Amino acid sequence: MQGLFFDAPLIGLLELIHVSHKSGVLSADAELPFSISFREGEMVGGGILDWQGLDAIYASPLVPELGSFSFRVEPQVNGVVLAAYGKITADWARYSDDWNQVNAVVGSPSALFQGDLPLFDGPQGRSIRAVSASSQLPLFDVAERVVAGVRAGRLRRLDGFAWYGLRIRHHPSSARGGRLAAAMDGERTLGELVGAGYTLPELRDYLIAEIRTGLRFPGCGWLLRDLLWERTFMEGAK
Repeated sequence: MQGLFFDAPLIGLLELIHVSHKSGVLSADAELPFSISFREGEMVGGGILDWQGLDAIYASPLVPELGSFSFRVEPQVNGVVLAAYGKITADWARYSDDWNQVNAVVGSPSALFQGDLPLFDGPQGRSIRAVSASSQLPLFDVAERVVAGVRAGRLRRLDGFAWYGLRIRHHPSSARGGRLAAAMDGERTLGELVGAGYTLPELRDYLIAEIRTGLRFPGCGWLLRDLLWERTFMEGAK
């Protein structure tokens, strides 16, 4: 089964797979690529590239405006049911709307915040992603706390992002990367590249394009999600 989201909305596909008790993997080839694994109609896995789990599923668009899908039948799909189908789809619908409102304040879960809120009170600040990982709290729950902290004047935004610490080695065979591709030598962090004069827009656009066309490294899934959010909510607000 394959087609375009314009003709077959994602929520309808999820319902069809669920009620027909299918096992397999539904893949979305959209601006943000993601996948959902089913076992006998129940969701047992999924996410954005290497970022897997409910946090990643809820950060995926439930209503992709463009793109295509494919469903690959696989009789043997491993994994534990993540939650009841109705709960996942209901929560996913709520998060799809609420993430837009949250990111209008925070930009993305990679942004750094510092203040007197617990877990954000260090001198260097921390990102929503870092706090979620260390506390094992759902990503969106931490993001909501940050929004409340910002509005109460208890948190302030710092320069920099969680992804500044990544080191990526990437030398594409074509010339499309130019000087930026050559600079990604695996030695310098992305933050150091920004400090060397590469602008945030060019770095974001390059990484988004390269990940979407096949660049893979640990963290590429959450990075792509955050970069797209940042481009939408931060650069779009200028």
